[in-house]
Amino acid sequence: MKFTPILVSLFIFCCIGNCFSQETARERLQRRNQGQSDTNNIPELTSRSGQMNRTQPTDIGDAKWMREVYRYLDLSRESNAPLYYPVLPEQGRMNLFTLIFNLLSENKISAYEYLDGREVFTDEYKIDFKEFLDRFEISHETQDGNIAVSKADIPSHEVLGYYLKEAYYFETGTSNYGVKTIAVCPIIYRQGDYESQIVRYPLFWIPYDEIRPYALRMPVMTSSLNNTLTGTIDDFFRMKQYDGEIYKTANPRNLTISQYTSTPEEMKAEQERIERELRDFEERLWKENTDSTVVKPEKPTRRTRRSAARAASDLSSNTMRDRRY
Repeated sequence: MKFTPILVSLFIFCCIGNCFSQETARERLQRRNQGQSDTNNIPELTSRSGQMNRTQPTDIGDAKWMREVYRYLDLSRESNAPLYYPVLPEQGRMNLFTLIFNLLSENKISAYEYLDGREVFTDEYKIDFKEFLDRFEISHETQDGNIAVSKADIPSHEVLGYYLKEAYYFETGTSNYGVKTIAVCPIIYRQGDYESQIVRYPLFWIPYDEIRPYALRMPVMTSSLNNTLTGTIDDFFRMKQYDGEIYKTANPRNLTISQYTSTPEEMKAEQERIERELRDFEERLWKENTDSTVVKPEKPTRRTRRSAARAASDLSSNTMRDRRY
């Protein structure tokens, strides 16, 4: 009977522990369901997410080698489909443009004018969201001083491509080689006022670092064979799962490839040449750092020098003795 109070105490302790664990799991499930039920809300950043984004090694200003590359991502390609679907938000998921549009409408990020051949991320070129809606005739209402756009009026189905700016870089101090997404530019496809065919309209540039904290928490389906939402939009960019053709690299004259090539064949050859240069640079980089096939000659010691001299002398005498005239 002496053990009865101890057993009772252990029983109560275990019950309390189980209650707390069940409550935590229940709260976690409620939060998940709540996030999936409201498709218009963007996932709020937690303090951990904000800290994680701030501590990522994304600053490449001290890189000793860097090459800026511009790509065009065609969303009709299978590999780029995760950026386009779902066209309408569903079960807590939305495509990249819907995410960007909602962030702009809530003034959580800034977008900058698409300029011909350059991108400038200063207040002077920051877009006005209402003016952007009016320019592209996107239906909206003003409620209590706030702009409201129905999710059905967000033209995500018309955004069929993106311009993407990348930076390939190498840091000699840390021997760190990587590819960083610098900025994205949605492209809307519409029939022009005086055109009979569909025209591309680049909308604006957005620094990817502004989107990244939200892209980290936005799931995407990256495979038709595996339908689990194991990846995020940020994983899609960070792991270079997209397929985009190069249309420009940074150069002193700021020319696109089409501006210094004459035919589609020349343009294709130039794109392949640039891709090969990027690939060869990385291969040479790692080969120089890890090549173990090169045998460095050992420094001869006094004994090896003496043996080599004796062997040379023997070889010389044998040769002279056996030589016939």
